[in-house]
Amino acid sequence: MSILDSLAEKTNNRVKYKSGDDYQLFHAGTLFMPENEKLKLKALIDIASINISSDFDEILKNILKISCQAMDAHSGTIMLLDEKTDELMMVASCGLPDDYIDQMYAAAKVAGVGLISSPSGTVLKTGKYYEVPNLFEEPKCRPWYKLSKELGFTSQIFTPIMRGIKVVGLLNIYKANIHHFTEEDIDFVMLAAHQASSVVQNARMCSRLKNNVEELNEYKVHLEDKLKESHKKLFLSENYLRSIIESSFDGIIVLDENCIFEFINDSFLRITGWTKEEIIGYHLMKVMPEDRTEFILQHLNNTQKDIPDDFETRIITKNGNIKYVKSSSTITIINGEKKFVSVYKDITENKTLELALKESEAKYRDLFENANEAMYTHDLKGNFLSVNKLGLQLLGGTVEEIIGSNIKEWIAPQSYKIFEDRVRKIFLNQPLEQPVVIEVINKNGEHRWGEVTTRLIKDGDRIVGVHGISRDITEKIRLQKELKESEEKYRDLFENAQDAMYVLDNENNFLKLNTIGIQTLGCTKEEVIGSNISRWITPESMRVINERRKQRLSGEKVTPTDIIEIVAKNNEHRWVEIRTRIIRSDDRGIEIHGIARDITENRLLKLELTKSNKQQKLLCHLIQGTRGGKTRALILKHISDKSYNANQLATALNMDYKTIRHHLNVLIKNGIVGKSNDGYSDLYFISDDINFNLNG
Repeated sequence: MSILDSLAEKTNNRVKYKSGDDYQLFHAGTLFMPENEKLKLKALIDIASINISSDFDEILKNILKISCQAMDAHSGTIMLLDEKTDELMMVASCGLPDDYIDQMYAAAKVAGVGLISSPSGTVLKTGKYYEVPNLFEEPKCRPWYKLSKELGFTSQIFTPIMRGIKVVGLLNIYKANIHHFTEEDIDFVMLAAHQASSVVQNARMCSRLKNNVEELNEYKVHLEDKLKESHKKLFLSENYLRSIIESSFDGIIVLDENCIFEFINDSFLRITGWTKEEIIGYHLMKVMPEDRTEFILQHLNNTQKDIPDDFETRIITKNGNIKYVKSSSTITIINGEKKFVSVYKDITENKTLELALKESEAKYRDLFENANEAMYTHDLKGNFLSVNKLGLQLLGGTVEEIIGSNIKEWIAPQSYKIFEDRVRKIFLNQPLEQPVVIEVINKNGEHRWGEVTTRLIKDGDRIVGVHGISRDITEKIRLQKELKESEEKYRDLFENAQDAMYVLDNENNFLKLNTIGIQTLGCTKEEVIGSNISRWITPESMRVINERRKQRLSGEKVTPTDIIEIVAKNNEHRWVEIRTRIIRSDDRGIEIHGIARDITENRLLKLELTKSNKQQKLLCHLIQGTRGGKTRALILKHISDKSYNANQLATALNMDYKTIRHHLNVLIKNGIVGKSNDGYSDLYFISDDINFNLNG
């Protein structure tokens, strides 16, 4: 495949051979063929068509001018290796001052570096292109920052010019602003560099030939007098005519009236691969496919009218390959015998490119029709110009129903407003938001949603339409709606739950806390969200939380619930039973989701019950399990209603004063009885912490 073929496969244009060696690029007949790719294809053909007999510096400038125009570039340069010293030198520039090359070398000299210290040195070494989106951020470009700023370019791409596997130079393209070169940009510059390599190499060869010709002409001047007579004879001789024929790039043959080869020039042998011995004396059909026999013979018969008749045909090479040629024939009479003289121009590369373009166009049409996403084009009024199969299915209509109809008939009013706004921006040359979501209403009235990306279709500089690709996101929209409803339900459940619910981040900072949780802590939402849980629980409870988290992260099985002691804003201590689980998220990392149930009242009741049980056991021991229990029971029964001093109790119980004092001290020591002083004597009463029924 030729160098032009790879780019041709990406476009829907056609390259068609016209007269001479020119290539004419013309529109492929569809509006959705990218204009920039047609321009770049033409640029590559223009580079290949540069007249290599021109001045070498002019050839380099033409290569740069064509490449820069195709890339819409600020400027460009070409560097070449000196053929004798292999030193990299900047030899041409475009879009830059005439003394730019001198300024480059001067800046390098001031910085104490050579050109190969720039990205060009890297390309020379690796043989790969080097992209610099912003040269002011590229250290290798530092010596030329000031020069680049003065001249107004910011981004660069350095591309190797190869001869075989060796880098012989660089084609460099500069952009004014920060620019990330697309894959299409890089492909084009690489292809342009490849074309430039052939042109430069051929130009150098042509230059050498010119020098040789000039030397020969000088030699000829010295011998002119001696050769005048010989030259006159040579001019009239067959040898002179043969030299002209042999120097032709086109194949030239002479056939007798029976179509037998009598003469073949070297170019024809080069085209076919045969030798003279294998062709001379054989019939023309030896080099023609069987299916062309009748056509060729008919063409030769037409030449009897002595009217040149150009036509395209195929010939067979020695190795069996087919080549395409353009032929013209005429009849001449030599020594009274009829001869057929034919000229064959090798157009195989051109024909291959043309066939490749046709195949590429067919592939593109197949891609368009069978794409996995809806594709369409419409004019700037919104009238559909083309729709692929998936687009027809999305709209639920036929080609006849959709092509020519207006987009307004198929989208919701709000989406049509988006369309109108985008058309307005197109006319104002404003950037378009990509992609946009459009609500489609198909033929059956079903609403579907598409995520649409568009690009402009141009005819030259004139915008003539829009090419769009729509990805069906109806299911995504439905899921988002359901997710939103689910989140609203979850939020309602979260906020109105009867238990406290919370979410912590990986550092135990509060992300969420519901209303019950905020009431439990006695604070505002602003005070708790973002704070660490350690602020609201006791140190012992914090140790429990850290231990459980460590166990869960290590995969250990842990108890489902824990009891945590909370310290509210007003320093009130409360107890909650918590259940937690770890949620891992790609975008949020690890989160801890927890539910806390307030068990403060239950806990206090249990403590009271435990305390009461202990007191009951103590009373039983003091009254029934020890000596003097009966006396202590009588004392407690008397002071359960009101306070007494020791003398009053001794009198009331008709007992010794000292005995009463002894039993009171035992009851005080065990917390059963308390005492106070009324200013005269100590009064004894049942302790407030005691809860029992002496009459039970």
